[in-house]
Amino acid sequence: MNTKLSSKELRSIENFVKEKLKNADPAHDFDHVKNVVRLASLIGKEEDANFRILIPAAYFHDIVRKGKHHEKKSAELAEKFLRKIGFSEPEIRKIKEAIIESSWESFKKGINPKSLEGKVLRDADWLEALGARGIARVFAFGGCLKRRIGKVKWDPENPVRLKSRFPDPSSIYHFFSKLLWLKNGIQTKLGKKLAKQRHEFMVRFLKRYKKEWEGKL
Repeated sequence: MNTKLSSKELRSIENFVKEKLKNADPAHDFDHVKNVVRLASLIGKEEDANFRILIPAAYFHDIVRKGKHHEKKSAELAEKFLRKIGFSEPEIRKIKEAIIESSWESFKKGINPKSLEGKVLRDADWLEALGARGIARVFAFGGCLKRRIGKVKWDPENPVRLKSRFPDPSSIYHFFSKLLWLKNGIQTKLGKKLAKQRHEFMVRFLKRYKKEWEGKL
């Protein structure tokens, strides 16, 4: 079974997604997508995932951001484009499923990925919210929302789980309502290893930030 994309297919997908995301916010722009694709490729290789499903799903997973059910809208846009460039109907169905089942919206409804490609994609997407990249993205997105930076009032090593809101009242609050909990939901072996490292980096950052805020450093 052919599980790879041709160079022509890959260029077509990348160019289409890049154009669609040219006005996206800095936390969900084409750089974000490319990093998700890189992580999905890394983990997918370890897991022997089907790249004809995984890579298109990674490229399209955040192509629509506005409005309710944007994960379904992203999947529908992927369907239209991939059908035009010759993907089969079974492939398109699996790509759509991977996009939807790996989304944060599905997770909030208690839905976890069933397919290997969905698991790998969710791990890749969540890893992008952790570590140095996660720190950069949370403050970039916070700036777009005009969200306060905030103060570390809680212990990053033994965090209290704050109620998630949209938008959260501060970027620091967002670490405690979401980001510090992501590593617990990572599903692949390599993903767990990378998540542990990135999580620990975030904890160190928050501890340092707290000391600087308090004037101790």
